[in-house]
Amino acid sequence: MNAKGGYWGKIAWINLTSKKVSYVEIDEEFEKTWIGGAGLGTKLLWDHYPAWADPLGPRNLLIFATGPYQAAPIAGAGRCTAVFISPLTMHYAESIAGGHIGPILKQAGVDAVVLAGKASKPVYVYVEEGKAEIRDASAYWGMDAVEVVDAIKKDVGGRRLTITAIGQAGENLVRYAAIVNDKHGVFGRCGGGAVMGSKNVKALVANGTMTPPLADRDGLLKYYREDLLPRINKAEFTKINAELGQVAAVVPREENGLLPIKNFGGDEWEEGAKLIGTPRFNEVLKPKRWACEYCVMGCHRKITTEGYPQETGGPEYETAAMIGSNLLIDDLKAVVVANDLCNRYGIDTIELGGVLGWAFESYEKGYLTKEDTDGIELKWGSGEALIEMTKKIAFRDGIGDLLAEGLRSCVWKYPETKEWAVEAQGMAVPAHDPRAFFSMVIADTLSLRGPSHCHGFSEAQELGVTLPELGYPEPMDRFAIEKKGEIGAVYQDVHEFWNSLVWCFFYFFSNWPFGDTVKVMNLITGWDMSPVEAKLSGERMSNLQQALNLRCGLDPKRDFVVPERLRKPHKKGGAGGKVLPWEYIIEEYYKTREWKDGIPTRKKLIELGLADAAKEIYGY
Repeated sequence: MNAKGGYWGKIAWINLTSKKVSYVEIDEEFEKTWIGGAGLGTKLLWDHYPAWADPLGPRNLLIFATGPYQAAPIAGAGRCTAVFISPLTMHYAESIAGGHIGPILKQAGVDAVVLAGKASKPVYVYVEEGKAEIRDASAYWGMDAVEVVDAIKKDVGGRRLTITAIGQAGENLVRYAAIVNDKHGVFGRCGGGAVMGSKNVKALVANGTMTPPLADRDGLLKYYREDLLPRINKAEFTKINAELGQVAAVVPREENGLLPIKNFGGDEWEEGAKLIGTPRFNEVLKPKRWACEYCVMGCHRKITTEGYPQETGGPEYETAAMIGSNLLIDDLKAVVVANDLCNRYGIDTIELGGVLGWAFESYEKGYLTKEDTDGIELKWGSGEALIEMTKKIAFRDGIGDLLAEGLRSCVWKYPETKEWAVEAQGMAVPAHDPRAFFSMVIADTLSLRGPSHCHGFSEAQELGVTLPELGYPEPMDRFAIEKKGEIGAVYQDVHEFWNSLVWCFFYFFSNWPFGDTVKVMNLITGWDMSPVEAKLSGERMSNLQQALNLRCGLDPKRDFVVPERLRKPHKKGGAGGKVLPWEYIIEEYYKTREWKDGIPTRKKLIELGLADAAKEIYGY
């Protein structure tokens, strides 16, 4: 292996069709250009995914990629990025998971695993000591993502074993099926579970027995332990997540207008937010921290209250918002049970909340009847309906077969319902209403992987966590108009750099500024990259992702528009009366990017070293 600081220089390439395993070497130039994680995956998809391929066909790739951070025992490194073409949006997709897969996959001796082709029968992939093999998984097919972890651990063993698996939703090709890591880390967005199921792969299993190389181990650990870690531990954000978990955000986000309420059509939900948020969440459920690898926050929750069947990670903010407030469900037990089912079956709770928001509203307005819904009354606030529909979607039973296809398929069947299908690019908008933080219209509409708060969290700038290293030292008024498209583009690039390290950006709110993320990378790798150069690497990734999207048929004029529901202002509440100037912000975003109507200019692509993308788009 071509081992160096932060990398083994090795990708395991699994051809499931031919049952062959090969190894691809990557050199330092490739690593500096694409970093790892999202960047590495973007480049591999660009090089190997043809325009005509079916995302649920054998030509799609499912790439599990680490970055340099997974080589180091530091907070925020317990992450991994999955990259593929989405069966939901039909273009570029990435999904980030916590848990343990990232560091342990790196300790298993590879930087990434690529799943190509399709197995003739159920299999799982096992990685250890720098080698990968394909193993029979017929005995595990049909199990949920909890059962399969227990079964494989019993059969395989291994002191440092991590198991990333699909449940029944992935097997049944639900287009927003998730991949679940060790019962509490989830590759949730974009439908990676369906891609994995289409390849007949039940799980990726890694046993970490090796010590990854670090360029300056002593310097890194000294800086981390003596400077960075004390700052992190003092941060209020660290304390809140450690003591209360992510659901602590529900009540304050209802107050400022960010929380989705009644399919993004409601204004206020004060009492409901208190019923599913903290402190009641913790008083009733008595959760314990369930930390990702090396994490000092432990924001994942393990519920301990008797009578709550929760063997997986408890609801986090996005889940409590999308299947709670978005459906007006204030029954905490129903939210907990549905979340556990989603983790077991492997269903993205954000997409589920978006699809069910459309279904509940369509039922209310008479476009869906009890006959259509198999006798289930889709009434706002019904926890029973939430739980039953989750089961139906996972197994494509009755109306669940339609809902499993996603929001655009629902609207194609019922075109009169488009007004309340809150999606962009075919994917549900997450629980960050841009009418409350104007810059988030970029992440909610123009995220290059489909709507995502983890692909350009510019809300940070409006909350006062800034980027002085890149010339943005001052917070922005959340309702100001100017520079919102610009900062949206900047944060997109910054976030792609983070998703390539791979790093948990929660620590950005815990006294770990952008410059320090670059400094830590340099200590790991031995490089001397500046923050400006790091941001430029993210810009390169963003532009290649858009070129790939265009190859796959994305139409910016059709897909990069704000859903109709979000164009209307709230009547009251924390964002009451604020009209989202989305067209102005998107135009400013294009100007900042040097894109024409959503298409990167040839000049910009050449500047970023993407001559092959320029040739594909412009012919020369």
